[in-house]
Amino acid sequence: MPGWVSMIDCWQKRAGSARNNAMNLPPSNCAGSDVLRTRVAVIGNGPAGIAAACVLAQAGVDTLLIGQSPGNSLKAGESLPGAALRLLRRLGINTIQTLLTPDAVLGCTANASAWGEENWTRQEAIFNPEGGGWHLLRHHFDAMLLEHARAQGVQILTGACRILAPHGCGHRLQVATIRNHTDADITLQADFLIDATGRKAWLARRLGGPPVKLSRQLAVVGWMNGLTHDQDNSTRLKSVADGWWYSARLPQGLRVAAFHGLPRAVVALSRYPEAFRAACNASGVLPFSLPEKQCPLKLRTCDASVTISSQLGGENWLAVGDAALSFDPLSSQGIYFALYSGIRGAEAALDCLHSSALAADALTRYRSMVLQVFESNQRTRRLFYTRELRYRDHAYWQAQRQ
Repeated sequence: MPGWVSMIDCWQKRAGSARNNAMNLPPSNCAGSDVLRTRVAVIGNGPAGIAAACVLAQAGVDTLLIGQSPGNSLKAGESLPGAALRLLRRLGINTIQTLLTPDAVLGCTANASAWGEENWTRQEAIFNPEGGGWHLLRHHFDAMLLEHARAQGVQILTGACRILAPHGCGHRLQVATIRNHTDADITLQADFLIDATGRKAWLARRLGGPPVKLSRQLAVVGWMNGLTHDQDNSTRLKSVADGWWYSARLPQGLRVAAFHGLPRAVVALSRYPEAFRAACNASGVLPFSLPEKQCPLKLRTCDASVTISSQLGGENWLAVGDAALSFDPLSSQGIYFALYSGIRGAEAALDCLHSSALAADALTRYRSMVLQVFESNQRTRRLFYTRELRYRDHAYWQAQRQ
């Protein structure tokens, strides 16, 4: 984290000049009245896409944010570190309470782990200068971020991109939407595209190739009603022979637990809520046992591998968030990097739009930033996985150390 903090300080100093340059962007040379026109289309409306769109809108750039409705379903990725507050401030959000209602966020009081040994250790949030961070209802967080983007002047289009084609000096997209309860296709022309479609990497796959997968890991995530005596607001991690467990108390009386392992072990737990509950109890990740009535309300299996885009950007496009680099969930940096890369990606896009002479250097700097974050994260990841020696001969731990 300290390395990221120093990088943030540097780009915050450059942000003012980047915005001033953007206000004098040259007009687009592309024409066409039969299509919807925008300077920048951001594909994907999660935190990375929203962050990018907000920065562009603040700079006065015509920006369209494309994505599906966040919905009301429970969603994985609920940990927001305290250091993310400086990123939210860059977007015009001064406090977490500005964005979320009290019933949608809980403060994280400590990180508790039993990793490499059975004894538990705690890192209290009070000793972290940035604070302990928060546990969120992720779908609510995403929805509130989207509303903030709308208030910032970002144009929002609910739909899914279907077709991509080069067109003149930019790109042309076909977007499937629903209008008046019927399907409708919109043709969109943009000078610059930002891929914020998560691990799907819809745009980066088409313009740069498939991402590189560097680990083999899945996760099964379960949400359950909390127990009345459950007041543990720490983030909890515990290593076991075939993987590791995570758990956190969530707002509105919920608790989340997740098992990370090789595909076969994860799939076996994902099919049967009772098996998931029993395995969670056997792991010892919680300071109490879940009774039979506490089977998960919902189980979801998701990719938990480390992946990086084979090409982080190119002519008039770049990737942010998970579309650029997706972490092992052990890092708890998913939302943080989404916001960070969205901001940095938008600033690179501003340089590209301002002058073609600046484009190559802007993309090079952006790629270097992502690679630096990737390399730092990989070093930390290797350190953690090699610390667990009790299970070093087990298939999961051997796979993570490769």
